Amino acid sequence: MKHEAEAEAKVLPLELVEKILLWLPVKSLIRFRCVSKKWLSLISDSRFVKVHYDTADAAPTNKNTRLLYLSSEVPEARCVDLEAPIRGDYALQLPRCCRHFSLSILGSSRGFILLRIHVYGAPLLLWNPVTGSYRSVPYPVVDPDASCWTGSDNLWGGLGYDESSDDYLVVVGWGNGHEWRPQWEYFSVRTNSWKKIECGHLPPHLVTIESALFCNGVLYWLAVKDMEVKFVIVAFDLAGKHLSLVSFPTSGGRLLNLFAGCLGLYYLNFTEDHQKFEIWVMKELSWTKLNVVLPYAHGIHPLCLTKGELVGIKNNELVKVSDKGVSVESLRISCRDNDLKMVMFTQSLLSLPDEFGCTGEEQGK
Repeated sequence: MKHEAEAEAKVLPLELVEKILLWLPVKSLIRFRCVSKKWLSLISDSRFVKVHYDTADAAPTNKNTRLLYLSSEVPEARCVDLEAPIRGDYALQLPRCCRHFSLSILGSSRGFILLRIHVYGAPLLLWNPVTGSYRSVPYPVVDPDASCWTGSDNLWGGLGYDESSDDYLVVVGWGNGHEWRPQWEYFSVRTNSWKKIECGHLPPHLVTIESALFCNGVLYWLAVKDMEVKFVIVAFDLAGKHLSLVSFPTSGGRLLNLFAGCLGLYYLNFTEDHQKFEIWVMKELSWTKLNVVLPYAHGIHPLCLTKGELVGIKNNELVKVSDKGVSVESLRISCRDNDLKMVMFTQSLLSLPDEFGCTGEEQGK
């Protein structure tokens, strides 16, 4: 009896355990689910999962941020932690229904990745690489002329989360076969339905050239006006359900990304003696230039900044470049071809708000 009382006294109160677990990375939570039934119940609780995600997302450095990349021809998803030393990557289990087909990544939000299967009639997929859960997104009813929805590469899309309705929205656009005037619709995961988006005010011949970025309730695409060869930023406000164009702070920006929770734009500044990256971020609907100027590393495709270093892709290698322009780390990307699809995402244990259209769950990592 005495030993039982002593053992009970050594057990931390569950409230304290919860506070500790909230600050741990997702990979640790996955391991700790087997500690006890109480821990499993706590870590699986939807309230805890949401608070854990929000806590990590608000931290100055999110320990759950990862880079996911795959080969479009021979699907093989791999993942790497950019905050840690780049020593290796690891494989992720793709959903069984898409392992043998060409894939592309349309966007990510709160741990979910939006995949497109390049097979006629195949749906879009919402996939959580950590839990392995996924669900299909059915087709909208489209104009018969807009055959690119199922057949070609002229479809673009994005994934975002509307906090006001606790709903995930899949946004897609495609070109009309005759006039090439884009059509846009969004899919509500909560209601399992599509709705059209008013886009008559947007210019025709508008084509997105990168996957969508989700930031502070808005989806952003870097796009080009095909007839003018002019770059623009397309924005979709998830709460207001409306599209708009965002002006550039400078004429040289060509790459969108996220920096400390803000929309960021890389600007390649050509000077007489140097080529330098400048970075602009959007705060409160206006652009601000960061006090960060990085030397231009020839041939590098910037991905993000971490601990003062630029992370990017160069010649099928993931590289970290110091503030002096020197490569400090590199990792050979282990995909089978040169056509890589990449996305930054935040690991989470979150689940979708309902089970409509759910197609399965497999072991993630």
